[in-house]
Amino acid sequence: MLGVVACTNTGSLDAANKPSVVDVAPTVVKTATPSELIAKAGTVTPIEGAALLLQAATLLKDSGDLTGASAALQRIFPGSLSTPAQVADAALLNAEIALARNLPTEALNALQQPNFPLNALTPPQQIRYHQVRARAQEANKAFLVSALERIALDPLLTPSEQRDNHSLIWQALVTVPVAQLQNLSASATNNDVRGWYDLALVAQSYSYDLDRQLLELQRWRNIWATHPAATVLPPQMELLETLARESPRQIALLLPLGTNAGVVVRDAFMSAYFSLQEQGGQVPHIKLYDTSNLQDIRPLHQQARAEGAQLIIGPLTKDHVAQLHGELELGVPTLALNNIEGQNPSSPLLYQFALSPEDEARQVAEHAWAEGFRHTAIFAPADNAPTDVFTRKRDAFRKAWESLGGKVVTIDEYSDNYTDSISDLLRLSESKARAARLQSLLGRSLVAEQRRRQDIDFIYLLSQAAPARQIVPSFSYLYAGDLPIYATQEIFSGTASQTDDRDLNGVIFGESPWLLSATPELAQARRLFPAGNAQTRRLQAFGIDAFRLYPRLRLLESGPNIQIPGASGTLKLAAQHNIVRQLSWATINDGLLRAKR
Repeated sequence: MLGVVACTNTGSLDAANKPSVVDVAPTVVKTATPSELIAKAGTVTPIEGAALLLQAATLLKDSGDLTGASAALQRIFPGSLSTPAQVADAALLNAEIALARNLPTEALNALQQPNFPLNALTPPQQIRYHQVRARAQEANKAFLVSALERIALDPLLTPSEQRDNHSLIWQALVTVPVAQLQNLSASATNNDVRGWYDLALVAQSYSYDLDRQLLELQRWRNIWATHPAATVLPPQMELLETLARESPRQIALLLPLGTNAGVVVRDAFMSAYFSLQEQGGQVPHIKLYDTSNLQDIRPLHQQARAEGAQLIIGPLTKDHVAQLHGELELGVPTLALNNIEGQNPSSPLLYQFALSPEDEARQVAEHAWAEGFRHTAIFAPADNAPTDVFTRKRDAFRKAWESLGGKVVTIDEYSDNYTDSISDLLRLSESKARAARLQSLLGRSLVAEQRRRQDIDFIYLLSQAAPARQIVPSFSYLYAGDLPIYATQEIFSGTASQTDDRDLNGVIFGESPWLLSATPELAQARRLFPAGNAQTRRLQAFGIDAFRLYPRLRLLESGPNIQIPGASGTLKLAAQHNIVRQLSWATINDGLLRAKR
């Protein structure tokens, strides 16, 4: 009921001036249901029926009844769609239904029919057209084409809609390699498109350098002041400006300087610091604290805060990280350089960044699974303590492999006699015994070829470099040269000669991109640290990323798909506030470390 009250200025109301209350019955407009529309379509001319069926199909599609919507469209008589708008609506509906069924190629085909009136679309139809094509191209992993569709869509959207659209354009363009973006920018004839390419280049070319990135962003703004993205920046770039304004000006670095690992991480961290400073970038004040002889890290953490630290990086040892892990009040964001596997920190201010053995092993399992393997044999050194790195990798790999659905056929261990251990793993003794029984049965000598077991697809090898140089050739010698070998990264020491490492040819393992790239930064690091094995290089990459991460912690938290290219891997925030590294895939080719193709 709608009550209408007329008010007077008097303090009381007499009968004559009593307000009138009028009941207004709501007007009821009955909307035809899809079934009613379909029924009515059968009683009118085909042209009239086509309009009713289009309406019914739209209602069914919007309600999630894709089968019913598709059936309604199939009822339309050929040639009965009387206007370009109706032809377009039918094609768009078919495309949207295909996309909802996860059939992106079918969706694209629906919009490429010869009679599709592309030049006669209304603005709402243009929006639907570009949205469907963009989403279908995304589903097909054609991210650049998807971005171009969204750029064409952008002028048709409201400012609030453009914000979401710009984010999606951005996410697509940052997947395009820098060299390709440079070529695209040079050849672009559409200014809006070229401006987007140049903005993506700002992000990708200076992804390691927040200050340089901000400088280039300002230059981009000056050149492209009227570009749509200058008015509504992609949220990720907008956040970049916010992060720069709020970046900490004093950082405490907590490291055990009495250890080799602590010194390597410190030197790499400071090399990244001075490199940025030399380029004119704004750097924070760094205060270094030695944690070498501390039983309890918490008093030092409190001291660093009291002395002005706005962010703390460290500690490095697992025991010290465990102490902070249980603290509810850390006071300032803390980037621990180790992690406590499988546990949430008590404080949301604690982030964990580690060269995690478990993460490496899990990624090997995921990569092997993606390559199509399903049955594995694990070959590991004997007599390892539960806390040993190889034990941790073995257990993490097995758990991850089985959770994917893979089968660990056997776990075999080796000590010094690699040949006997590999023979047992491959069951060659059983093959020899079968031949002996057959020879005895037949009563004459036989020429028997030994055969290995056939129920494994690949080997997961946990080994240091020296044993691996004997183990890998032994697999070939013992009739298993066709079995792929995935290994832990310890098999590559970085100190042997090319001749020695030829024995590791073909082995696949996860590696820090730092060791696989030929960047100027890597050349500079090798001049600064001329001596060092592969593990030292990995620690250097880790230290460099520790420096680069400090202004980007909030960026990682801004979305589940945000990734940062790092020296130690592609960095992403995962569960338990862990910053995980997606490793690159490496192999040994002619005795040299190479990126796996």
